[in-house]
Amino acid sequence: MRITFPKELEVRRNIRLKDYNSIHVGGPADYLAEVTTQTDLINLYRYCLKQDIRMLAIGDGTNVFFSEKGFRGLVAVIKFGRIEQLGENCIRAESGAQFSALNRFCLEHSLTGCEFSSGIPGTVGGAIYGNAGAYGKNIGQCLSSAKILTADGKVKSVSNDYLEFSYRSSRLKRHPAIVLEAEFQFEPGDYAEIKKRIDDIVEIRRSKLPPETVRTAGSYFKNLKDDLGNPIAAATYLDAVGSKQASVGDAAVHIKHANIFYNKGRATAQDVLKLEEMLRERVYEKFGVRLEREVMYFE
Repeated sequence: MRITFPKELEVRRNIRLKDYNSIHVGGPADYLAEVTTQTDLINLYRYCLKQDIRMLAIGDGTNVFFSEKGFRGLVAVIKFGRIEQLGENCIRAESGAQFSALNRFCLEHSLTGCEFSSGIPGTVGGAIYGNAGAYGKNIGQCLSSAKILTADGKVKSVSNDYLEFSYRSSRLKRHPAIVLEAEFQFEPGDYAEIKKRIDDIVEIRRSKLPPETVRTAGSYFKNLKDDLGNPIAAATYLDAVGSKQASVGDAAVHIKHANIFYNKGRATAQDVLKLEEMLRERVYEKFGVRLEREVMYFE
C-alpha cells in the first residue's frame, strides 16, 4: 500500500541507503526524510506510529550498514544540530550536532572534559546511543540530562541514570528511543592545555587509523575484558588470526587496523557479514573468545 505523507514532512521514496552510511553499504529505503527540526522529527515519528510504519532515526551513519534488500519503512536522517552554552560549565547540544563540533565548542570556551572525543566521527545522538568513548572516557560520563522521544511518541526529559550507560551501550539500545538533545557538564580549563591534548589525540588516531576518505564503519567488534576486568582490544585477537589479510568480495580489513572493515568499492552487506563470521570463528577457534559486533546492521 502506498502511503501519502503530509507534504510538510518532505518524505522521499526508494532512496539508496549506501549514500547515508560511511561504509557505503545498503539497498533502498522505502522512505527517507532529512529532518531539520526537533518538531518535524516528532511529528514524523508520530505519523509513522499512527500509520504503523517502521521508522529508524540515524545521524551520519558512521557506525551502521544496511541489507542489500534495503529498509522496509522510513529512515529519518537527523540534521538539527544547534549547540549553545547554558551556564559557565553547561552545554546543550541537539542530537544532529557533530561530535567534533561539540569538541570544538568546548575548546573555544576553554572547557575540559571532551578532549577524548577528538577525531571521533558521527553525531551527538549516535554517540549517546552507543556511549561512544576513547582513552578511558565516554560521553556518558559528561552527560547530565537528555530529552528523548520514546517508543510511544512521548517527549521525555531523563537523567543520566535513566540512560544506564555501559561499555558501548545505553538503555536506548534495549528500549529504543530517539535522542532529541542533551545537556553536558564540563570543567573550566586552560585553552592551550586543552588544545594540546586534542592535537595529541588527533595525531595518535591519524597514525593508527585509516584516512577519513576510506569507506569504513569504524571499529567493527567491541573490545573485551580479561578475568580481572582489564580491557583487551579486539584488534589484539584479530591481529593474531591474520585479519589484516582477510577479505570477502569487496569487504576487507584495513592494513592499518585489525578491527576496521572497509569497502574497497562495491562491498555488499553479505560480504561484510561473511567477513565478520569468518573472523569471529578464527578468534573463537584460537582463543575461545566470542567477539561481539559493535557496528549496527539493519535489514
